Amino acid sequence: MKALGLILKSKYFFAPAFIFMSLNLCVGTWAVSIPQLKAKIGFSEAELGIAILCFGFGTFVMLLVAPKLIKLFGLGKACLLGIIFVCLSFLGPYVVSTYVTLCVALFILGLSTGFIDISMNTLVSQIEQIHDINIMSASHGFFSLGGVLSGGLGALSMAYFGVIPLSYVLVLCGLVLILNVYFSKFYLNIHLDHKDSHSFDFSYIKPLFVLLLIGFICMAAEGAVADWSALYLKDVSNAEPFWLAIGFLSFSVFMTLGRFLGDAISYKHGSKKVLIVGLLTSIFGFGLVLLKAIFWTILGFGLVGFGLSVVIPELFRMGGRYPHLEKSRSISLIAGSGYIGFLIGPVLFGFVADFSDLWWSFLLVLMLIFLSLMLSLIYKTPKL
Repeated sequence: MKALGLILKSKYFFAPAFIFMSLNLCVGTWAVSIPQLKAKIGFSEAELGIAILCFGFGTFVMLLVAPKLIKLFGLGKACLLGIIFVCLSFLGPYVVSTYVTLCVALFILGLSTGFIDISMNTLVSQIEQIHDINIMSASHGFFSLGGVLSGGLGALSMAYFGVIPLSYVLVLCGLVLILNVYFSKFYLNIHLDHKDSHSFDFSYIKPLFVLLLIGFICMAAEGAVADWSALYLKDVSNAEPFWLAIGFLSFSVFMTLGRFLGDAISYKHGSKKVLIVGLLTSIFGFGLVLLKAIFWTILGFGLVGFGLSVVIPELFRMGGRYPHLEKSRSISLIAGSGYIGFLIGPVLFGFVADFSDLWWSFLLVLMLIFLSLMLSLIYKTPKL
């Protein structure tokens, strides 16, 4: 909790963390709004999948060009411009009236989230190196907190209005925008030292390969829990409707807690040890999920969230420490592999479930996490 205390006591450290929370306040609100947008525009589940894929494609495209934009604007300014871009593009899905324009709006929203994702993670990595502190995991904790707040506020809005009205979205965007403009003065003049080539170099892939593969697998596992946990409780654990959302809630709460605790543990024991223990915890959690009993399944999802909570922040931290690699490009590659895993993984696990059932899908997830553990054991920390 030392990192959390540091962030809460200093506006300089709180400002980047607030970007993380702001992003998920917007994206989380959009996710809660999907049913009403589906009813308003009228499209099938398959068409919804294509629309969400447009969002993912926009994110992936921006991951390829974000490092050049960060060079162009400067790191601090890129973060401010990125969150402004998010607030403006976030309005798109709420004002369109056709399916095609929704897909375009989601593609643009994906572009904005991809840009701010690289910018804010690079900013935190740079601040960590400047001040010799660990706040990456806690910053991601604020992202998780933004998801909890967006879900809670969205639920209250729907309980009162029946929908999430445009006025609510406008107020949320306005507040997020005003607060981020205020806090931007604490990071606006932070810059990266760009000494590397401006063109992409495939030599980045080799040193980062293990981190990229771990990121792909763990984000695929996170996507599997997000998309399939409720159905697993229903079809495999035979849980009553009340318990169906509790699995993902357990996962989310433990993930938030783990991220607020992660920095202090990382500072004391190092990124590699934290990564290994996180993966071991996730393996144990998936083992409990496979027991099928409702209690053990829900507890297992919680332990999976606690274990995975430290993985992505540590991968960003480790990727940003290569002395001969440009920080923004390293983080962009790691984020890209994670996004691909998050988008593709649940689909692949769904195909497995079609041929058998979700128990076998989660067994496959466990095996892949075990592979990640083996990779983390052979990973060699770069010499600074």
